[in-house]
Amino acid sequence: MRSLLILVLAVVHLSGGVQAAITGSQFCNKYMCVTGKHDDSKKIDTWTLDPPKGSKIRRDSFGWIAIGFGATMANTPMIIAWPNSDGSITLSQRSSKSNVMPTVVSNPPRKASLLTSSSFSDSTSTSITFTVPSSSNTTDSTNIIWAYSTTNPKSSAVNANIVQHLASGNTKLNLLSTQPINSTTSSTSGSSSSSSTSGNRKALIAHVAVGAVATMAVLPIGIIIPRIARGLSTKRWWFPAHAAVNGLIGMGLVIAAFGIAVASFEGGINSGHRKLGLTLFILTLLQTALGLFVHFYQRSHRLQTASGRGPTNFLHVALGVVIVGIGFGTAWKGIDEEWGLYSGTGKPSVGWKVGWGLIVAIVVILYLGGYYLLPRQRRNEHSAQQWASSIGRGHDEGKTVVSSNSSYVPPPPPPPPPQGTFTSQPSRQSQSAYYAPPPLPPPAHPARRLPPPLPSNRPGEYEMSTR
Repeated sequence: MRSLLILVLAVVHLSGGVQAAITGSQFCNKYMCVTGKHDDSKKIDTWTLDPPKGSKIRRDSFGWIAIGFGATMANTPMIIAWPNSDGSITLSQRSSKSNVMPTVVSNPPRKASLLTSSSFSDSTSTSITFTVPSSSNTTDSTNIIWAYSTTNPKSSAVNANIVQHLASGNTKLNLLSTQPINSTTSSTSGSSSSSSTSGNRKALIAHVAVGAVATMAVLPIGIIIPRIARGLSTKRWWFPAHAAVNGLIGMGLVIAAFGIAVASFEGGINSGHRKLGLTLFILTLLQTALGLFVHFYQRSHRLQTASGRGPTNFLHVALGVVIVGIGFGTAWKGIDEEWGLYSGTGKPSVGWKVGWGLIVAIVVILYLGGYYLLPRQRRNEHSAQQWASSIGRGHDEGKTVVSSNSSYVPPPPPPPPPQGTFTSQPSRQSQSAYYAPPPLPPPAHPARRLPPPLPSNRPGEYEMSTR
């Protein structure tokens, strides 16, 4: 009987020991390996992030590595880790509401602790191990997201800026598995996410190229052309160029850049660059519609100036300047905020910002320099108005009306008959059209008076003295 009791106690003890054993599994792909272990007795999970099987990543070649406890990036608690130049390792717990750079969570619900005894980063390789309290719903199918980047934040601060991952994905791990930990699983979602990242990079380059050409070149040129051309000439050759540059090319590029961004990048309007980009898109459409209205539909009214410009003309000019300024701001925010996050190469060098400043300075100088020609433009327009008004008064009896805004040029008056041609006396009906001969030239000697002309033999004619 006593032996049977001992045997029962032994079985119970062994079953309890099996139940308290550490369980878990491992996931590997060509970028990284994630090993998760669950200690049910201590309610602690241990996670190890390593280079892929058969590979070693030295400290100076290691970027950052991360996992998150969820199926998607949005609202998923993440732990991002990277080695520093002094050999220390930074753990940064972050979260994000969408697919943008996650921000630091100061009081995470499950605080991670670096396991220094199992973590290292040196000239041979890197391995990072940390522990977190177990979730209350640990199952045999735990959702995990992962990400990897080759660009190190170059700072040990937990809130250091990080560039977008080179590869990312999601998988499921069985933290209750009793199989050997070194049995690995693969994730098809990871490889598909990697190719998606490559596609996003191509979309990023296309968005940057199209947007930069629009905001830093086409739109500024479109407002400089009329500003300078109207001071140099009264001809309207500049209008087709202005309409083509801003109304067709500029608007088309802005629409293309906006469309690429909406189709390729998630997260909504959550940054200064995106807010300015949306504003630029809306104002560009309004400006094009306003330009068409000013050119084709505007009617004369009492608020027009002497040159024929109304309030909508001045609004069109002011809005064009505002759009160019917003375009410059959009490009700057893209360089300063978004490029480092999505390019995978870190923040751009100072040279990009210097180039931006040079372009802005050149545009400002050229545009303000165009106002130096404003007095000349006003004189030219005033002269053209006087000429048109004088022609209009001269043809008023012929019912020809010429306004300062009209492009109609009346024909020149008919040439007078040659001097010295004498005609017979006109009839009463054509008395107003009778041609009077020119006066005689003054005498060569003012003191000598010529006798009056001799009477004519026929009425209506004159005889000139040859004396």
